[in-house]
Amino acid sequence: MNVLITLLILLVSGLLIVTPPVAVWRSMTRRRPGHAAWIRPMLALVGPVLACLVLVVLVWLPAYSGQCGGWLGETTPCRSFGEYAADTLFWAVLSLAMPGVLGMLLGLVVLIVRLVKPAPEGS
Repeated sequence: MNVLITLLILLVSGLLIVTPPVAVWRSMTRRRPGHAAWIRPMLALVGPVLACLVLVVLVWLPAYSGQCGGWLGETTPCRSFGEYAADTLFWAVLSLAMPGVLGMLLGLVVLIVRLVKPAPEGS
């Protein structure tokens, strides 16, 4: 079971690193007239991180056992499900922060390169 959890964490981290630059590149190459040109790259930067955060929280919420803080081994009794949800959100944000920031940084690099060097007229 620990191997499966480790592989899933690596998969989510890899997705957080790879998807923002790819999404920004795709949003910059597919320009559609009439749409706000600045909103698509920004959504492409932030969207994968928010989607993974929601996914991780939704996966952990059904595991409610009345104990909070089990991510690092120290557990305390939760007062309510709301406290458990807040604790789960806190640890999800901490675990996704580094790969998410790296992915957004790479996405910003792609955005800057695409803005400096415009796409050819044929695309």
